[in-house]
Amino acid sequence: MRRRLALWTLLGALCACDAPPRDAATGQPAARHEEPAAVRSKEQVRARSEQCEKKTRDRFRRDWKDGSANTADRRMTAEFSNYYNAKLDTCFYLLTVRRSANDDGQGGAPAGILSRKLFDIDTAELYGEYLGPAADGSPADGFPNACRLEALHCGSRREWEVLLDRYIQD
Repeated sequence: MRRRLALWTLLGALCACDAPPRDAATGQPAARHEEPAAVRSKEQVRARSEQCEKKTRDRFRRDWKDGSANTADRRMTAEFSNYYNAKLDTCFYLLTVRRSANDDGQGGAPAGILSRKLFDIDTAELYGEYLGPAADGSPADGFPNACRLEALHCGSRREWEVLLDRYIQD
């Protein structure tokens, strides 16, 4: 009996050694960039912001030309925005695509789907996406099919917009 008790005590102590530190278990994702970006002058930030704008504009024109596409049953319109985040030293490309059913002539409002994707323009890494109803989130509109930004998942367009602010703020 004493041997069993000693064995269980030893096993308990060994398992406790593998537990993560309390502050690491807060649920927050690890920062993507471990080292802070170098402090840049206003002129450097402006120059990088202008480069970011040019890269994103060129990418959008290459992928979407005039920003619209039609198929037999859908009409898609696209727009983009760019954000240079000086803290992360990253140029973000936010692509927004609205898909709606082509009007059937009966006067009803077409059902719409909104897709938003956030990319790092330099690495083409997808940081996050929202795919769901184009309407602004009443419960009757339904939940999104996809809603995440890095390791964080969200349940509505509004939640996605809140998560997005971290990346597109100046």
